[in-house]
Amino acid sequence: GTAQAANLPAFELTCPGDIAVRAAAGGPVQINDRQAVLSKFSEQYYEAKGQGVTLSISIAADGSPTVTYTGKQGANGICEKQEENTEPAPASEAEPQG
Repeated sequence: GTAQAANLPAFELTCPGDIAVRAAAGGPVQINDRQAVLSKFSEQYYEAKGQGVTLSISIAADGSPTVTYTGKQGANGICEKQEENTEPAPASEAEPQG
């Protein structure tokens, strides 16, 4: 079953290792476009599991989420908003010159 996550905000983040995370307000949470199993520990803390990854979702007093992940072989990191790019930069500009 899916936990009642009434105060889970909507967010769209990317974790290290190209793990795409999307949440609708109140759930569900999707990891790489597959629904994750959401567990509620408190109004401020949730975990979402799926695709071999566990996401830790902490909700700040202002309602903003902080999301970290733990993956296979102890991989872990902070999931962050990707800057909205309407089109990918050409490869020649993406490479550092030098």
